[in-house]
Amino acid sequence: MVLHRNATLSAPGRTLSARPELDVVVRAFALEDDPARLRYRVDVGGLTFSSVISYASIPAWSGVFAALPARENGARLVGALIAWDAMRFLALGGEHLVLPPGLPCDAAVGATWRRCFLSQFGEWRYRNRIRYRDGTPALVSPSSSPPAEMPGGGRPPHAGGRALLTNGGGKDTLAGMLLLGRSGIAHDVYEAYLPVGGDHALQRRLLENLRAGAETRSTEVVRVDVRDDFYSRPAARFSEAGVTADHYRTDFAVGHTASYVGYMPVVLHGGYDRVWFNIERSADDPHVVWEGEGISHQWCKSAEYQAISSRLFAELTGFDWFEGFDSTLRGLYDHTIYRMVATRPDLLLRTHSCNYGKPWCGRCPKCCFCYLMTTAFLGEDFARRLLGVRESLLAEPRNLPVWEALMDSSRIAWECVPSHLEIVAAVDQCLARGVDHPVLRRYAPGPATAARLRARFLDIDWSRVPAPIAPAVRELAGGSVRAASPAG
Repeated sequence: MVLHRNATLSAPGRTLSARPELDVVVRAFALEDDPARLRYRVDVGGLTFSSVISYASIPAWSGVFAALPARENGARLVGALIAWDAMRFLALGGEHLVLPPGLPCDAAVGATWRRCFLSQFGEWRYRNRIRYRDGTPALVSPSSSPPAEMPGGGRPPHAGGRALLTNGGGKDTLAGMLLLGRSGIAHDVYEAYLPVGGDHALQRRLLENLRAGAETRSTEVVRVDVRDDFYSRPAARFSEAGVTADHYRTDFAVGHTASYVGYMPVVLHGGYDRVWFNIERSADDPHVVWEGEGISHQWCKSAEYQAISSRLFAELTGFDWFEGFDSTLRGLYDHTIYRMVATRPDLLLRTHSCNYGKPWCGRCPKCCFCYLMTTAFLGEDFARRLLGVRESLLAEPRNLPVWEALMDSSRIAWECVPSHLEIVAAVDQCLARGVDHPVLRRYAPGPATAARLRARFLDIDWSRVPAPIAPAVRELAGGSVRAASPAG
């Protein structure tokens, strides 16, 4: 058995024995140029995996390491890249992630990594009822080997004044692009093609399509391609190896999309002062509390993780010029965000949000949530156009368990979706505009509750809205929702 032999399960009195051979061990890594690429191989139990992170917009690693104060900083950065990316393999077993020789990890970085693991994998631990004997796995690096040599290049000092905006392809990205455009903030755009989500060429086309419509000025595009043989490996291979846990390949475990460390080479090479994400207010709310611990699928989007990662950048590089990872939407709930993007239905049609069958599978919680919110603001005909479906997702019998997970407070929809209350507020809004389905009637709030929820989720926490974009938020949130044009 690969999994659980190291863990303390929640069942009383059940402690499984440790198996050192089940630790996650990074056996080898390599840095390549043209473009800058990081390869590594990892063993866990009887399984071996390889991962490749390609920074298509960075010609060579020398452009990343040149300005670092010491070679140790470069080695520590590469160690952190692997440590955060390889975190997902601990879902297969082990109490230690062992880095290869030459990649040091001090106590401060190790402590940060452990904190991030517990929160990032909180959902996985909760759903499998896993506790570790020592509280959390540990990050281990061989102390006897000298730091690996990292290439230099003589880059000039940091000039400052540049920003980077992430393009995830959804309505949140659209809102962020509209806000930065109205604020006159010059920025480049970051796009990543990931192991989860299907064909990389399709991912690239979808992201380019949104950017081409929404960006009002010419921008440089920073591209990152992440590939591995973990997500592509058939499930039977894992069961044959003895993997007994569930949910070890869900989207929260994708190393790069959930790891701000993966952005750090881009920040160093491009000299970016700030990285803008487009993350809503509800990402800071836990889905459930388990034995006093808040568990959230969206912790990788939280303000806490952004702050931790901003401090980690300074710890790894020795630089204090990076203003940090930030969000254009931190003070806004999804109701306000949809209110904003509904002012541009033409651009909303270019978005996608599904992680399973891009652009939309029409069956997952994320697809159903987007369908409901779009219906609430632009009507069901437009929602069908957006998702490319003929029949209502609200009337599809196969979707009933998904709607229950989204709307029933006794259930949990483990996706990047907001609380049941915010979804129920959208239910009332759909009914008010004449969209009527049994599932909506079943979960409809009373008039007083609906009014209270509308006020809550249309509220903007201005203390969390970054000052440079506050006027644009005020303007766009108060804009007129355009009538959706008929299908052409």
